[in-house]
Amino acid sequence: MNQMSFDFDHDRSRRGRPGHSDGDGHQLFFALCPPDAIEQQAASIAHDYRRAFSLSGEPRLTTLHVTIIWVGDYPRLPENVVFAALQAGAAVESAPIAMSFDLIMRFPHARALVLCGEGGRKPLTRLRVQLGVSMHNAGFPHNISGDFKPHMTLLYDRKAVPTATLDTPVSWTASEFLLVHSLLGNTDITSSIAGRCLAEATMSCLPRLALG
Repeated sequence: MNQMSFDFDHDRSRRGRPGHSDGDGHQLFFALCPPDAIEQQAASIAHDYRRAFSLSGEPRLTTLHVTIIWVGDYPRLPENVVFAALQAGAAVESAPIAMSFDLIMRFPHARALVLCGEGGRKPLTRLRVQLGVSMHNAGFPHNISGDFKPHMTLLYDRKAVPTATLDTPVSWTASEFLLVHSLLGNTDITSSIAGRCLAEATMSCLPRLALG
């Protein structure tokens, strides 16, 4: 396959966690976004833990997502990068993924309170590899690491909390994945640029534009 090169203005040293940074700029990444009912369930868990452990971090009520693979951080949003990422995403095929998070724990290095679990990990890892290969074929740098642990960040806080098993797992079936644009330094503004359906039988669903 022919490989196209783009001027991505890509600076890996500026990479941060989605929706959280001290600088200005733009982040692009592929992610699963939960439906409203799951957002409410996750938000309730976040509020309960915030009260129980006197956490000061604010729950991320409108930006909940499960990152699949990173695209990059940019000082401005380059149209050619968005186009190339959309093309890479459109070339990927996958069945719907049954996600289930049954653990709540803290990622110490990121000071993040997260939901995680094994439900959906294998198919999501396959989707991650497919996206990574498709992005590389579109001219992006190689971006598939071996330390992938699917999770949903509820909030950020310096205080440690014990790992626990949830009484009711946070579960849903993801029928699409999104190319997400997040503004660095503003945790409240995250928007999906486009989604691609995870199609049932034929696995041939066109991208759904979802600007916002």
